[in-house]
Amino acid sequence: MGQALLTSRSANPAADAVWMAETVMQFSPATDSEALKLLRASFPDCPLSLRVAALNLLMRQSRRPVGLPR
Repeated sequence: MGQALLTSRSANPAADAVWMAETVMQFSPATDSEALKLLRASFPDCPLSLRVAALNLLMRQSRRPVGLPR
């Protein structure tokens, strides 16, 4: 867990996950698998837990019904 703070962008891992998800969305991944590959390639020094949190955010966002507020 100590590594998360050393390699994170801020002291808030949740904010880091949001930032990572936003960064990956710039590439418009077609699948969850592609998003995970982009997370691995874009953030190789970030802990797996942060990449999984970012992927979770992406997956939730992609499954939100159209027309509902964010």
